[in-house]
Amino acid sequence: MIIDMHTHAGRPRRTGDVDRAVLATMRAAGVGAAVVAAIADIPVIRRDPDTKRLVKVRDPVPGECLEATEGYLDSFAAAGMRIALEPDDIRVDDPALVLAIEGCDFLDGDLDRLNAMEARGVRSIQLTHYLVNETGDIQTAPPVHGGLTPFGADVVRRMNQVGIILDVAHCSEDTVRGVVAAASKPILCTHANLLEPGVPDGEHPRFISRDYAKMVADTGGVVGAWLSTLNREKVPGMIRHMFRAIDTLGIDHVGIGTDMPAGVARTEMPDFSRHPELETALRDHGLSGEEVEKVCSGNWLRVFRAVRGA
Repeated sequence: MIIDMHTHAGRPRRTGDVDRAVLATMRAAGVGAAVVAAIADIPVIRRDPDTKRLVKVRDPVPGECLEATEGYLDSFAAAGMRIALEPDDIRVDDPALVLAIEGCDFLDGDLDRLNAMEARGVRSIQLTHYLVNETGDIQTAPPVHGGLTPFGADVVRRMNQVGIILDVAHCSEDTVRGVVAAASKPILCTHANLLEPGVPDGEHPRFISRDYAKMVADTGGVVGAWLSTLNREKVPGMIRHMFRAIDTLGIDHVGIGTDMPAGVARTEMPDFSRHPELETALRDHGLSGEEVEKVCSGNWLRVFRAVRGA
């Protein structure tokens, strides 16, 4: 079974319904669950015409990011797929969605919104996306807070308390350092590759250092191999980065986080049909059945169980 721990599958854009044809490819591909992320800061980010990277264009008004987040979650709830609320809800013969949020911009200083999101089925939340928000700094903009803020530490503790997986993708390394100090449960970095100096695109601002990755792993967490920025290597590059992460972190701390259909995934992985290639590559590399299962689903499920207290 495969679990993709970070996708926008079926609804990558700002508005509109979920494309059910995309989700319908999960079963044949052996995908038991897709973590589908609502993009909290979507009203205020745009792609820079020169760098082609997403950047903030203005500050959000109060309530704007919450409204955008709820719109995403409503669309996934209406997509005709089962929503998995607990680890035992995930099974290969009946694919499900796991609701997530990319960026805590929807909070507007209100920790109780985390409780409300947990009650409506959200099980994974990133602290940051492309805005430096009230929780901490990001990888792709100059630091403002010097890492995790006191409010961000409260967010970490509340998420641990209510049973929401904490995702540090897009967070600066200093922010992650603060998260690790505040967290009592394993964390994820759902979609990132290790820095590779001297290689074309190997120093992408969203790639992470070995120290960053090891901080995540040391909590018992998982780093997801990522596709969307690999314009030259495409899916074979994601597979190569997956093995780099395994070599660095060990088999227990690597998973799959394609970010489909963002970036190059728009053409290379617009649906789930190619996910079996990732599993095949692990087997062809000589990994045992148990090791393949860990990377494809088991490591993420372990974190899910730990965070939910199961």
